[in-house]
Amino acid sequence: MIKRNVRFSLALFWGVLLLGCALWAETISFYEDFEKGLSKWDLINSHRAGIVDSGQGEHGKVLALRSGGPGVYALIKDSKDWSDYQVEGQVYFTSHSLHYMGFIYHYNENDTRVDFGSIFLLGPFGDEFQNYYRNYRSFADNPPDHFTGNVVLVNPHRDSNASRLLYTETWVHLTGENAAPPGKWQTFKAQVLGNTCHFYVGDMKVPLITHDFFEFSSGRVGFKPRFVGSEIRLDNIKVTGIKELSYKGENKPKRANYKPQQLITNWDALGPFSRPHKEVETTAYAGDKEYSQDGWNHRWQKFATDGRGCVVSGRLTERFNGRWIAYYHTVIESPQAGSATLEFSTTNPLNIFVNNKLASKISHQFVCWHDFWENPDHMGQKIIIDLNKGKNHVIVRVNGGRYGGDGFYARCTINKELEEE
Repeated sequence: MIKRNVRFSLALFWGVLLLGCALWAETISFYEDFEKGLSKWDLINSHRAGIVDSGQGEHGKVLALRSGGPGVYALIKDSKDWSDYQVEGQVYFTSHSLHYMGFIYHYNENDTRVDFGSIFLLGPFGDEFQNYYRNYRSFADNPPDHFTGNVVLVNPHRDSNASRLLYTETWVHLTGENAAPPGKWQTFKAQVLGNTCHFYVGDMKVPLITHDFFEFSSGRVGFKPRFVGSEIRLDNIKVTGIKELSYKGENKPKRANYKPQQLITNWDALGPFSRPHKEVETTAYAGDKEYSQDGWNHRWQKFATDGRGCVVSGRLTERFNGRWIAYYHTVIESPQAGSATLEFSTTNPLNIFVNNKLASKISHQFVCWHDFWENPDHMGQKIIIDLNKGKNHVIVRVNGGRYGGDGFYARCTINKELEEE
């Protein structure tokens, strides 16, 4: 009888929990046409955000976000715990000057940092954007001959630092009904479920971007303008809860051929620190030891790579607080003494320590390449390391704080003389 009651209680508990989740998804409800002010919004650097008259009868008053400095955010009040929702709205670019609309989701803030997912809708930039485009061009299957700058791209922010250089394979050039030229109100939509975001422009049936490599699954919702550039305008923002993503097809754009199984993905992390910690670098690895610096205490913790196999160090490093140093540890096992080849693609300078001795230094590249060991256009950097028989402790020091994102990919190949044993 007792066991039956326990089973019944557990079933009741899970039933209530699932019902609560379903009701929560249904009860997220928000609408804003900006006709009655900004009482529903929290503005960060509010002097660069405000209500303006659009001069267009069907839109009336709208929200204007003006560039000219970092950290200009318009966040929906009381959205701190939101998850599983759809955001709809309209955006208007006022000129061809440098500008974008940054959609913010899963905005999380604590005492030391701000992190949020973000999809950027860039307005047309004209010819001055051509040089920037060349950094992305090699990822396109059919790149256009002339690039207008009108694109959607992935740009999560970690410690408020843009991380777009870790995701240059995920962007779409806007054409036809999806284009967002100046002087035209364009419709956009985002569906956010867990840590996945689907982003639409123009066509509301098929998303342009399907991004599922962000580490948070809930948080505030909002918008931001570009650091420099012209004003953008927003109107008719609507948020509703969802239970599933409406689009269930293949990833957009077509997912790159990621091969995390060929990379080092088993890491522990330590930090962040404001400067190198000599004890970490010169003494034997101790997984249970506490390391202190400037009143901060740290222990080694498991650190998961993302679904691509990338070590997104920006999750740990703090660009704006000066704690730019982080350490990552992995183990390479060898059947006998010999050597191995380590390969890296990294946006940060790296120091590589093997068995508590400095083995090499790696310089940074402009972007991280997920296919760095097999694509001759995306080659990474190689070093040869000496291995002892058995376990070898490899520690990577990331010298972070770089604008555009902190992160690296790593790969190990046991050299031939050891493979033959």
